Amino acid sequence: MTAPVVDAGLLVAAIKTAMTGIAYGEAAKPTVTAGSPYVVAWFDSGTVGDRSLRSRDGFSLVATFQCYGSSPESVRIAVRKVRAAVFSLFGTTVGGRTVLMPESLASPPMQRDDDVQPPLWWQADEWRFRTTA
Repeated sequence: MTAPVVDAGLLVAAIKTAMTGIAYGEAAKPTVTAGSPYVVAWFDSGTVGDRSLRSRDGFSLVATFQCYGSSPESVRIAVRKVRAAVFSLFGTTVGGRTVLMPESLASPPMQRDDDVQPPLWWQADEWRFRTTA
């Protein structure tokens, strides 16, 4: 069997559609009201891998969601919105492929940027999205 033909853009688009109730941008800060939480997403181009011993029918994509806010609670709101979007994709079909349970990867502690005024809080939330034919 040959490797599957996959389009990472379809999965990225599905993630964007699932992100509701919060300002969201891919690789750029979205337009936001001052003090409102927001999310900036960064994606790799995906990896084709073995889902079974018989074939290379798996595909995975890693996304890093940087969640920003004017306070720690604001950042936690953004993280909750990201996680709701991430889990809403489980079991859906995107580009003819089934999205498996997303895997939470390393998430560093929340940080504060004091170089801007007012200070800006942020935390990264990283996920692996796996699909199968």
